[in-house]
Amino acid sequence: MFGVMQGTPAPAVTWKDFLALPDDDRRELIEGRLVEIDVPTQLHEHIVAMLIYWLMAWRKSGGGGRVLASGYKVRIGDDYGFMPDVQYFKPGRVVPEQGLTEGGPDLVVEVMSPSSGRYDRVEKLNGYASIGTAEYWLIDPEQRTLSRYVLAATRRFVLEDALEGTAIFKPSTFAGLAIVLSELWSLPT
Repeated sequence: MFGVMQGTPAPAVTWKDFLALPDDDRRELIEGRLVEIDVPTQLHEHIVAMLIYWLMAWRKSGGGGRVLASGYKVRIGDDYGFMPDVQYFKPGRVVPEQGLTEGGPDLVVEVMSPSSGRYDRVEKLNGYASIGTAEYWLIDPEQRTLSRYVLAATRRFVLEDALEGTAIFKPSTFAGLAIVLSELWSLPT
């Protein structure tokens, strides 16, 4: 798999190795292995762009903080590292240039692909909770749903909102933000 002879276990990949990957390498670090992630579809990228658009507008209108798109690495542990589709950091947070090595973003958004459901619903949900990410939004374009999870005192996520179709998402932690879900599901003509 990683240029190793068959029958020989691949050497474990660490956070340091993951951080050193080129910017265009889209693999994530899971259990010490580099795992290929799906090439995003046009709809996936549209959803990410719309979320960044709404979060940036909210930030500029007084919410403050920093919004980052796909590619910025987040350390979960020595053998786990993810690249969320969208991340948000509250004002005053120190965000290192190369990757977040300690703690979690204040918000992580993942847009699911057909093959990423298990990783997004289990591995990433638990991983982001373990580093103290305050909020996790999981979007399923096929089902046209948005699930909002909020971190509880037990370091586990609790489902706060489950929306679908044409609902308007107004998360209580982002006062004044309103995301029209119907605008996520269809590409502009």
